[in-house]
Amino acid sequence: MKKSHKLACLLLLASFSTLFSVSAQDKITVTPIGRIHVDGAFYLPSKDGFSDGAALPEIRAGVRAQYQKWMARVEIGYSYGKIGMKDVYIQRGLGDKNYLRLGYFIPQFGIRGGGSASYKPGMLPQISESFFRTMTRKIGFGYTRYNPSYFLSATAFVGGRSLTLNATEQGKVSVGGSVRGVWHPFTEPGSILHVGGSVSYETASHTRLINDAGDEEASAGFRTFSVSFPTTVSKVPMLEADVTDAVGDWKLSPELTLSKDRFALESQFYYMKVPRHNGIPSYHAVGTFGMVRCLLFGDNKYRYSEAEGALALPSPKTLELVAGYDYTNADSHAAGIDGGISNDWNLTLNYYINKYMIARLRYSYTDVRNSSVCERRGVNIIQARLQFVF
Repeated sequence: MKKSHKLACLLLLASFSTLFSVSAQDKITVTPIGRIHVDGAFYLPSKDGFSDGAALPEIRAGVRAQYQKWMARVEIGYSYGKIGMKDVYIQRGLGDKNYLRLGYFIPQFGIRGGGSASYKPGMLPQISESFFRTMTRKIGFGYTRYNPSYFLSATAFVGGRSLTLNATEQGKVSVGGSVRGVWHPFTEPGSILHVGGSVSYETASHTRLINDAGDEEASAGFRTFSVSFPTTVSKVPMLEADVTDAVGDWKLSPELTLSKDRFALESQFYYMKVPRHNGIPSYHAVGTFGMVRCLLFGDNKYRYSEAEGALALPSPKTLELVAGYDYTNADSHAAGIDGGISNDWNLTLNYYINKYMIARLRYSYTDVRNSSVCERRGVNIIQARLQFVF
């Protein structure tokens, strides 16, 4: 085992022992948390980077500690030979339905934007969701409030690279903020209406440079957006946009959720603009996805989670069918960037075994064209997953 891996394991064990010892003295409630994803995939055609096989794309372990109105969460993840920090934050409840959060977490943006990727009804994040980087963790300070009528969350943050690169290495730290608001006048089981939207802005990323005079300075601003084909077993680049001379990026995303008895619809649209320096045309990109969900047996009505501003997880022993479509256009001819255009049709079966385990089977057909990192192609992907989350 590598030294870094040993150190991470020792730190995790130390956190467990420390928290449990404090629990005995100060009545802190400590709960172990973790997850394991076991995936398998089959591709047609199986070539040019796609190889049938299996993977453990997500292994996590951590603890959640609760003391009166305070809560702390620490998670370490292991994926493809790399260890990294996941959620690491402190939270202070201000009442039954609002709280402050400080640390390293995913700011709320879009449907289940701040929630766990393990509970995506389509098994994987949408292509547009991943390309627009709405699921990236950042060091930030946020406030969330929810009630039977609305959900509101606002976060101020520094760039996502700040966990792995110090401010000196970055040259100039990116900063930003995001807001998500949802109005849900109907949240009775089987009768749900949810209309909302998110907006965010983040300044450009930089790197540290040494100029001809030997002085330190920050590089020109840049932004990179990319996504691979929707599979965890093989990693094949699909869309990519490298935006130079960037000032920052604006993202706007309206969302809609409807449910009637055992049927539900979830849809979201993305628009992004990256203004640039020196009179260079701005970069624009758009994307959208829609999912139709149906409870085949088990639960006969969808329920709503006010705390997440999204549909709740179905009950154990429920089988669900999800049909989805995603369109992402990363091309911006005015900006001179061939990011690519993709279409993804997918069908997923989810069986909620118990409150800890879900079995999933997913088929998707994904095509891409006009991409600078991938030739024009279409791929059929069949995937299965067994996940354990506690």
